[in-house]
Amino acid sequence: MKRIFITGICGFVGSNLALYFQSMGNKVYGIDNFSRKGSKKNLNLLKRNGIKVFKGNLINLKKNKIFKEYVNFDAFIHCAALTSVLDGINNNSSEFLYKNNILSTLESLKLCHFLKSKFIYISSSRVYGISEINKLKLKISDNSFKLKKNSKIGISHKGINEEFSTKPPLSMYGSSKLACENIVQEYCAFYRIPFVINRCGLLSGSGQLYKNDQGIISYWINSWKKRKKLNYIGFGGKGTQARDCLHPLDLSKLIKKQINFLERKKLKNFIFNVSGGISSSFSLRELSIWCEKKIFLKKIGYNKKNRPFDLKWIILDSTKAKRIFKWKPEFSKYDIFQDINSNDR
Repeated sequence: MKRIFITGICGFVGSNLALYFQSMGNKVYGIDNFSRKGSKKNLNLLKRNGIKVFKGNLINLKKNKIFKEYVNFDAFIHCAALTSVLDGINNNSSEFLYKNNILSTLESLKLCHFLKSKFIYISSSRVYGISEINKLKLKISDNSFKLKKNSKIGISHKGINEEFSTKPPLSMYGSSKLACENIVQEYCAFYRIPFVINRCGLLSGSGQLYKNDQGIISYWINSWKKRKKLNYIGFGGKGTQARDCLHPLDLSKLIKKQINFLERKKLKNFIFNVSGGISSSFSLRELSIWCEKKIFLKKIGYNKKNRPFDLKWIILDSTKAKRIFKWKPEFSKYDIFQDINSNDR
């Protein structure tokens, strides 16, 4: 039995990781400040499954009082963060974004060191440079942007790999995640803490609270079912912008493998792309076609004005994670669509 600690444990990703590891016979603990809508609902679910949840803010946490009896964890998974690429220019100010994401990561590292654990950081595909992504050669085929042959470093027919440029601009959200990656590497190198950084693509499944900043697939399908107005935004208003997706259960299974590698001290790579790749890629237009078949016909509006930080195409190549950890996502994009359609209410 392993002891696992998770920050942001009542969020979408954190709660799914917690339930998975608890179901595998581990003892799971975590912390959340309950700032996001739906956190209390997830709290009740976690408690019913025997998971210990502490209420607190990582930035001003008095760990010596709260965690006096808790040391020697096998893994510390840091999920707590703001999650929208528009954070910094929306209702969450740039000051709040950077303070929340960066300081919470630093405090998580300090808590990890205190708990004598290994560190796993949930980063984002948005650490890759917008300007370089926008230079990629694309075409429109089958209602979606598709990648043409490109000669840039860090790109292949499989998507963007870990060698792709992280040169700004990234978005304020993306720059906060990249800054956190650097902090993780510096802190763990100095204190000799084994660590992994997972650059995750679009994580999606049932239970994402139907908000567009918490998962576009869940937002789209649930808005469709509730007959709410939907618009294609930017890029001609056709819904051809594309990205890939990953179910949190597939992420959970990968992290289980990563923990085992860290315990054996066999890991030489520390940063991994983690997503579904080309096979799980979809455009909003393709998602709409699926909804038309599975739910009912619906007219989609359009807004041709591009939003800041939106991209025509961003699909990750997870070859390195697949090779090293002998891991492969099991949920297809259609499995994810159906999970949301069947289980969200």
